[in-house]
Amino acid sequence: MVPIFSTLKAITYGWVLALLALIRSLLSLCRRRRGETNDDEHERKRARTRCVPIDDPAYKRPDPLVYAQYFLMDRGFNVTWDNPDFAVFLGGVPVASHNLQPDTEYDVVVRVWNAALDCPVVLMPVHLSYLSFGVGTVSHPIGTDKVDVGVKGSATNPGFARFRWRTPREAGHYCLQALLAPAADLEWGNDLGQHNTDVVTAHSPATFDFSLRNGTTERRQFGFTVDTYELGPVSPCTDDPEERRRRETYHTEDHPLPAGWMVDIVPNAPVLSPLEEIPVQVTITPPAGWKGQQTVNVHTHYLDNSGIPRPAGGVTVVVEAA
Repeated sequence: MVPIFSTLKAITYGWVLALLALIRSLLSLCRRRRGETNDDEHERKRARTRCVPIDDPAYKRPDPLVYAQYFLMDRGFNVTWDNPDFAVFLGGVPVASHNLQPDTEYDVVVRVWNAALDCPVVLMPVHLSYLSFGVGTVSHPIGTDKVDVGVKGSATNPGFARFRWRTPREAGHYCLQALLAPAADLEWGNDLGQHNTDVVTAHSPATFDFSLRNGTTERRQFGFTVDTYELGPVSPCTDDPEERRRRETYHTEDHPLPAGWMVDIVPNAPVLSPLEEIPVQVTITPPAGWKGQQTVNVHTHYLDNSGIPRPAGGVTVVVEAA
């Protein structure tokens, strides 16, 4: 009996050891397979560049904006260069931006909106600069302010960026530009707004000059168009499709000069080399005996390599009867 018992004991003990070894081998194999699967999935998701845009429904982005002329012109809308999102103050009192004094410190306030319904704007830099009165001229920085703007429809929308600006010593006409610099944005095209306007008294034909500069890297031909578009009164929000159609039609239809008006631009089709700058003279002649006030927009474009006109800027003047 003893030999039989010893034999059974050896067989049983060996079987247990073999079973344990088999289990360890299976566990090791499973771990390796799981590690390879994770590595493959990790490799599949790995970014190919260091900067990766996050585009996931859980990632919310704001949509800060100002009245942006270039953005609107690219979409077929009329614009004014007298920007409704700019205001100029002297000693806390609003002043007309076409009647500023040289070497005087003013407060400039820029109104900033947010079109996003689910993401506010937090500590967004707003850069203010000025150009000499003209098209494509060199920018001179004024300062930077940071602004918070709540979501669309909230009590903190719009927000306001505030600046101190001492006007240049030389009398003349200057254009203010506000550039929004958010960390993320649903629409980057509506972050630049421009504000320039002038008043010309029409004792006889109203004449003014502005500088035209080719800010591109190629030789370009420039041209001009003229209209009388002004921002209309703000209408209440409505879902009425007819009202929405009328509103959009107003902003896209032609706004020609009234009968009897003439605008002469010299030169009217200049060709400029890169960074070349020239003076352009505009003469606006109202009909005899005219009384009142008339806004005139002079828009500038250049022809790209395909011959398509691209917006280059513009100026807005207000002609008043003597």
